[in-house]
Amino acid sequence: MFIAFALGLLLDTFQNTGGAHAAACITLAFIRPVWLKLVYGESYLMKNLKIIRTPIDRLLLLTVLSVIIHHLVFFSLVIFNTSQILYTLKLTLSVGIATILIASLFLIIFKPKVKS
Repeated sequence: MFIAFALGLLLDTFQNTGGAHAAACITLAFIRPVWLKLVYGESYLMKNLKIIRTPIDRLLLLTVLSVIIHHLVFFSLVIFNTSQILYTLKLTLSVGIATILIASLFLIIFKPKVKS
């Protein structure tokens, strides 16, 4: 939680977003065990999980869930207007898709090969 807060605070410092990144990163760190249990199931519960060594489809699912939650919290706090909910969702979806595409590209390029 401390590392997530520090990363969010660092982003807030450079982007002048007033704590929105810190709140989004803390939310993501809080929800992370739930996502890991949902995506990896028994492997996560047995504590024998090496995330970078898992299949690419699991990594992409975890990335999609994490990016959507982070962006939804972030843009909700930045816009902070209930009359702008549709705009917030559109912004979350468009920026989220771009982020997911870039993250997927990096995962595909730099992911180590899994030995069978």
